[in-house]
Amino acid sequence: MPTIPKKRTTAATPKQVTCTHCDQASEVGQKAMSVFCPHCKKRLILEDFKITTYHGVREFATCGDVVVEKRGHVCAAVKVSNLTVKGKIQGNVIARGKVKVHKTAWFTGDLQAPSLTVEGGAKLNGFMRIGEATTMKPEDSGKAKKTTTATRKRAPAKPVRKTSS
Repeated sequence: MPTIPKKRTTAATPKQVTCTHCDQASEVGQKAMSVFCPHCKKRLILEDFKITTYHGVREFATCGDVVVEKRGHVCAAVKVSNLTVKGKIQGNVIARGKVKVHKTAWFTGDLQAPSLTVEGGAKLNGFMRIGEATTMKPEDSGKAKKTTTATRKRAPAKPVRKTSS
């Protein structure tokens, strides 16, 4: 009687992701496409995206990588792991990894990333913060902080008397 080999059940090593909403790290399965963050309870998208047409949304956030192809156009605040731009992006970008801007790219908005590579001929317009990541919301970038000054209290106005002359 032939023996049937047993399937080896190897525990899939979980991968580490950082929440795009609360910046907390958590472990997810290798094949997971989306999960809920155990810290803030919001949905995390784990997929990689390839943008080939117009994509206009309020916020585009993924724990994966995004490639904007030559004919792709993104109008949104973008939060990603790694970003490759060959087309157009209009909106502020926060990347946790590398950002590559090709010569055919057109980028308008603020960018925050630890690494930036730009080919000659690319068009960039915005504030670029490259280096160690600090938490920053896309809508806050580029704005000066409001300063408040103490106002002194005025004395109540005295009634004015009319004098007849």
